[in-house]
Amino acid sequence: MGAAAAEADRTLFVGNLETKVTEELLFELFHQAGPVIKVKIPKDKDGKPKQFAFVNFKHEVSVPYAMNLLNGIKLYGRPIKIQFRSVVMPRKMSVCHIPSIMLEIQALPPHLLAAGTKGLWIT
Repeated sequence: MGAAAAEADRTLFVGNLETKVTEELLFELFHQAGPVIKVKIPKDKDGKPKQFAFVNFKHEVSVPYAMNLLNGIKLYGRPIKIQFRSVVMPRKMSVCHIPSIMLEIQALPPHLLAAGTKGLWIT
């Protein structure tokens, strides 16, 4: 498993964020579930924070614990929605990339394999 895949296994998507929520606030909140490496709230083209974030943990075991502990809690009156980080495929694909993608799909964590490919989208 590559470094990017290992990081994805330790990363959560946090959605439905109120615009007042900061990376620092999320860092402190998610630190309750385990050591956090970084928190990133992406910005739109105008520099305004989007309504979601990515939280990257030091240990993979912190991910399901954080989901159980924090999913649905309210920040500034809005319940946050926590999910495993989505599997993202490259935008431009050629035939030579298909075997490596198939290997990565076969190496998905058991919870994603059990769900089938319903959650996988190619954009």
